[in-house]
This record gives sequence, C-alpha cells and structure tokens, in this order.
Amino acid sequence: MTGAHLLIVAIIIVFVIAFIITMVVMNANAKKLISTNKELVESQNALLEQNRMLTEQLRQNTSDEVTLLRKQTHQYREHIELTANMTDEELLAWMDQKMDETRLFTDSDLTLKSMAKALGLTQRRISDLFKNNEKYVSLGDYLNEKRFLLACRLLREEPYWTIEAVGAEAGFGGRRTFQTEVKRRLGITPQQYRQSMESNFVPQKQTEPLSD
Repeated sequence: MTGAHLLIVAIIIVFVIAFIITMVVMNANAKKLISTNKELVESQNALLEQNRMLTEQLRQNTSDEVTLLRKQTHQYREHIELTANMTDEELLAWMDQKMDETRLFTDSDLTLKSMAKALGLTQRRISDLFKNNEKYVSLGDYLNEKRFLLACRLLREEPYWTIEAVGAEAGFGGRRTFQTEVKRRLGITPQQYRQSMESNFVPQKQTEPLSD
C-alpha cells in the first residue's frame, strides 16, 4: 500500500472516530435533555397538583367562612331580639351573668364602647340601663362593685397575694384606687379586711394571680 493510500485510510479512520465521538456526545446530550424535560414535566405536574389542592382548600375555607358568618349573623339576630325584649331588671341580670363569665370588669381600661361591643349591646342601651337604676348610680359604680366583690374574695382566698396583685387582678387601676374603693364600701383598708378574715381562714398552698 502506497503512502497516499495510507493517508486516505488514516483520514477515514479519523473521520469515523470523530463521527463516533460526535454521536456519543449527541446521544449523551439527548439523554440529558430528555431527563431535564422529564424533570420539568414532573415539576410542572407537581405545581399543577399543588395549585389544584390550594384552589380546593380556598374553596373549602371560603365555604366554611360563609357558613360561620351566616351562623354568627343568625346568632347575633337572635341575641338582638332577646335583649331588645328584656326589661331593665332582666337585662341587668343577663349582663351580670355575662360579666361574671367573661370577667370583662377585670379590664381596668374597660370603656362603655368596648363593653357594649363585647356584650353585643348598644352604648345607649347600657347607658339607659343605669340612668334610673336604684342600686347603681352609674356604669362606673356597677363595674367597681363587681371588682370590689372579686377583690374581697381574693383577699380571703389568696392570703399570699400582695394587695397590689389583688387589686390588679380584680381590675382596679392602682393600689390607691383599690384602697379608696374598699374603704368607701367597708370603712377599712384591704389589709384590715384581710386581717379581719384571718381568724376564719385556713391558708392554702401559695398560688400566683391567675391570668385570663
């Protein structure tokens, strides 16, 4: 075989090798592209499924919220009808029960507005309730009595609490306000009241003021 023939054969071999390498590379790239596309399809399907689930959850939540809103509206209407037909005496008894259940009066910052909102009453209805009331001269007088009664119970039942802690737990804004109210109603200070109860009280295990 002449040199020219050898050169041609070498060129053909090089060409074949290059072709094979090119095909191998292209095949590898094709496989990689197919794998990438598969991953993209799977990710897209996962996103679609997640979107479907979120949409379904949103629909369910919206349905639940509408149902709850309708229930609350119905209860509010019944509440309005119930309280609207009450006499002042019945309303005061009902309000007493609600105040004891929720202990609204222990909020020293309680206002007529916030109280009316919490009880589902109008401010005017509450104000009118105390205008001609024989027992309470005002809403403030009513709230202070609720706080006073709770404070007296705490003074008896929680001998390890400080006077400040008892006053704060009952809803009085400060020690001086608490002392003034107790002295106005009993003629003695909270400490003196507690001491007067000691002979009839067996101290229990020390506790801390409760937080609602």
